Amino acid sequence: MSGADLLTDTTTAPETHALRLAAQGLAVLPVMADKRPAPGWGVTKATTDAQVIVDAFVTSGAPLVGVACGASRIVVVDVDRHEGGADGFASLGELPLSKTWTHTSNSGRGLHLVYAAPADAVAAGKPAPGIDLKAGAGYIVWPIAAGVPDRSAFAPLPAGIGRPAHDPAGSPATGTRGEWRDWWLSVNGGEIDPLGPVAEALRDLPAHGSPEWTDPNLVPLALGVVRACLDGYGGALAREEFIARYAAGQWATATHRRAAERAFDAAIDAAGLFPIGVRYGSSDPDAASAEGAEPAEYVAPPFRILSRADLRNRPRPEWMIEGLIQGAGVIVLAGEGGIGKSFLALDWAAHIATGTPWQGRATKRGRVLYVAAEGIDYFDDRLAAWEQFNTVPVPDDRLVYVEDGFNLSDERAVEYMREVVAGQEIDVVILDTMSQLSAVENENDNAQLSAVMRQAKAIREVRAGASVLILHHTNKGDKGRVRGASAIRNNADAVIVARAKAGTTFGISTHVSDDGKQKNGSAEYIGGLYLQPVGTSVVIDRERAADPEDVAIWEVLDRPGWHATAEVLAVLGASDEATRKRIVRRLTALVDLGRVVTEGATRSARFAKADALSDTLSDTD
Repeated sequence: MSGADLLTDTTTAPETHALRLAAQGLAVLPVMADKRPAPGWGVTKATTDAQVIVDAFVTSGAPLVGVACGASRIVVVDVDRHEGGADGFASLGELPLSKTWTHTSNSGRGLHLVYAAPADAVAAGKPAPGIDLKAGAGYIVWPIAAGVPDRSAFAPLPAGIGRPAHDPAGSPATGTRGEWRDWWLSVNGGEIDPLGPVAEALRDLPAHGSPEWTDPNLVPLALGVVRACLDGYGGALAREEFIARYAAGQWATATHRRAAERAFDAAIDAAGLFPIGVRYGSSDPDAASAEGAEPAEYVAPPFRILSRADLRNRPRPEWMIEGLIQGAGVIVLAGEGGIGKSFLALDWAAHIATGTPWQGRATKRGRVLYVAAEGIDYFDDRLAAWEQFNTVPVPDDRLVYVEDGFNLSDERAVEYMREVVAGQEIDVVILDTMSQLSAVENENDNAQLSAVMRQAKAIREVRAGASVLILHHTNKGDKGRVRGASAIRNNADAVIVARAKAGTTFGISTHVSDDGKQKNGSAEYIGGLYLQPVGTSVVIDRERAADPEDVAIWEVLDRPGWHATAEVLAVLGASDEATRKRIVRRLTALVDLGRVVTEGATRSARFAKADALSDTLSDTD
């Protein structure tokens, strides 16, 4: 079957065409008239998300629709006839092709034969003169006139076309990482196609001198180029271009060049090209000392001098959830067992994955990895309940999970998590919980907990803007303080403390008085949260008509010690006599109910939570 067999509307808008392709599972991206991706776009951002597609095409004005081969699970035989050059049509007889969906290329001079990709990844290449094999990080322009077929029209890729992407013929059966790297660069030589994925990845690199060229960010930047090279030619030249882009100007030193070389080599390792024994250390004890052996891990210069201009131009991390979950941070969510921490963390994860506001707060859309040490059997029910309650589907590729095998005290697991975060472009990693995901013998040992928090920071630093959210517990007998060593709080960028309130509600706070912390924002209290039953699970909901005066009273009373009426008025930002009298009446009613105690005369009366006072008295017994 071919595109010419369909009755098509050539006046169809690009976004409509893109949506039709996406409905068939083809990941699309906006492409400009010069056949390059729209600004800010690339193959790695190709998507099937309808809202993202519409926004992308409307915003960019892109007239063409690109289809990413790898993400769409297709391989395309791209036949072209170049004036004065190779004639791909004359070379067709050299390949064992079979009948499949075929359409004319956008130029009208070429042909695209679209096949279903095999289970094992196929590397892009030039199987015959005038013929390119587009796969993996490659993309094609899918003309509107070609129509949109059902996926069943894509025949399986015939055997004998293309080579496996990660185990090409001629690769060393054994050897050091240095030998594998040298072999990979040799087979990925040749010129860089100016319209291919490698050239696109190089164009996406920051300009020289950009604050994005930080030492921790070198490997993630290189990884984008390496991933493009896995599916095309020009890897050796791309390595030189990457090094030249970084080690130039004031950084044109041997130290900076070596740092860029090691970063690119480490990215080759992280891309998953090598056998697992090579990537994580050969079982052969002599391999490490073999002549020419050289570790591929990135070794950064010890430090870098920053100017005032560097600081001024340094990009500010964006909030994942405004005022609450910051980008480029290590955040601790602490609360007593059973309060709903996991439900709250999953609620945040789903809002970030969908980009929908959380309780009226702006949310940045991103990819979330949830490491669940327990209860993962019920996560699908929880997510289904969230989707039903919020009437928003959570895309499968935006929220992913790890059940076991990860531990913050395991350096190998942490290193692999860093590869995952960089390679899969994870924006938030949620670790549920610290006690289950760290081999700490004593939670009160500052040295042990400092090491755990450093590992969390190492995960955060591998990708610019990424954050790590750690779920932890509070002490029941210490007024809800974060459990364990002070190193947890000291090494976190933010600490969000969840505490039960009146009835079945709970609140979260970043106030220092609640043992919270918000290093890069204002301290806040958010109350009225509760678990709402939906289907076979529960979701996070919030009392819609919370009385601000009631919220202010409990915000003050939740703090240790005695409190005057003036503290409640300060929270409300009020000073009038009418408000003062209402607050006194509310507090007096709470005293009558036995929930609050008081001391002193009417005008100078002070108040405290009854249970908080009981805890204070018992501490002095």
